[in-house]
Amino acid sequence: MKPLLVLLALSVLLGCEFGGNDREAARALLTQHGCGTCHVIPGTPGANGRTGPPLTAMARQAYVAGVLPNTREALARFIADPQAVDPRSAMPDVGITPDEARLLADYLYAVGSGS
Repeated sequence: MKPLLVLLALSVLLGCEFGGNDREAARALLTQHGCGTCHVIPGTPGANGRTGPPLTAMARQAYVAGVLPNTREALARFIADPQAVDPRSAMPDVGITPDEARLLADYLYAVGSGS
């Protein structure tokens, strides 16, 4: 099993709050997939892109991608497969797994709410 999946599973099983290793794993994924090329992402060095919307307040947004009510599950679904949510979306499918997408959604909610 991939170390990231083990970390995510342990966090869920132990009921840990989002922080520490989860934050580092999420930041690594954001860097690996080049998310900061298009988005401003708080707490993520070099994530200062202007092509996509800033991801600075995801927890307070009304919608995900302008089409889904804003929930963590909807955000993770969009991150994992943007065109399944909106075929006209400019966001590329960069190969993020559903588990990675959930980790990223948790991270974006945490940093967007000041946690």
